[in-house]
Amino acid sequence: MIRQVSRQKLAVDKYTDCLKKSVNYRVYAEFWYLDTLLGENWDCLVYNDYEAVMPLPFVRKFGIKFINQPLYCQQLGVFHQKEFTGHIFQEFEMRLHRKLVRSYNFNEENTAMFSPKGKLRVNQILDISNSYEELYNNFSLNRKRNIKKNSFNKLNIDQSFFDVEWYFDALEKNYAYSKTINLSLFKEIINENIQRKNCTQYFLFDENKTIISSVFVLHSLERIILLSSVRNKDFEPKGSFSYLLNHIIKDNYGRPLIFDFEGSNIKGIQEYYASYNSEIRYYCSYKNFFELVF
Repeated sequence: MIRQVSRQKLAVDKYTDCLKKSVNYRVYAEFWYLDTLLGENWDCLVYNDYEAVMPLPFVRKFGIKFINQPLYCQQLGVFHQKEFTGHIFQEFEMRLHRKLVRSYNFNEENTAMFSPKGKLRVNQILDISNSYEELYNNFSLNRKRNIKKNSFNKLNIDQSFFDVEWYFDALEKNYAYSKTINLSLFKEIINENIQRKNCTQYFLFDENKTIISSVFVLHSLERIILLSSVRNKDFEPKGSFSYLLNHIIKDNYGRPLIFDFEGSNIKGIQEYYASYNSEIRYYCSYKNFFELVF
């Protein structure tokens, strides 16, 4: 019923069709997204004739192959349609458990429906299908204050172009963590999404047309995902980032969309996203590598 297929032998059309029709679609699982991050270093568990799929990213070290969740890919897991049972999910899960797993993240729906083994991690989402007035009224007082204050700062927002080089220059200049991540790979995934018209880059400018901050938002069918943001800290008015995020919400409200903040286990970031009245959704991260080796 479940077989493992290498990337080279994957029936891409059937895989894509299964993913698009799934109740828990994520752009992270698109074959081209994984190809950009991993090349051919991923396999897939397939149920029957692509009725459900589970992409498995891997790396090799010292001749050992183990499952490893890549950066810029928050959630994977089993993608399936409504007619799917817990018994079949457990078969997928047991297949994973038999492998060396350094890290593997199930999606929120898998976690809520089937409670897979692993550690719960925090994502935060906001249903923006309601009216903007209703959304805004549920923001915290501090968030409303920052938005209102910056509405008088002669700020402008543009989303009509991309400037990837500026973005990565600002990332390296303003964020120490940029030295710990693979920036060239991050740039590749950004450019791939741009080429496929699958993302939007928002810019916030001051009255002198200096870029204050910028955000990349990925499109994931019924979700828009806050993939990454940078701020030009030399020019940033206090609270101006709230003004930018408010614009993005205002730009997309009233449609059947989820605004996905991508969450954080860091308390301060959680509290900031919570100030938009976001809802916590958990996804499960599984690993057994150290248990098996040591």
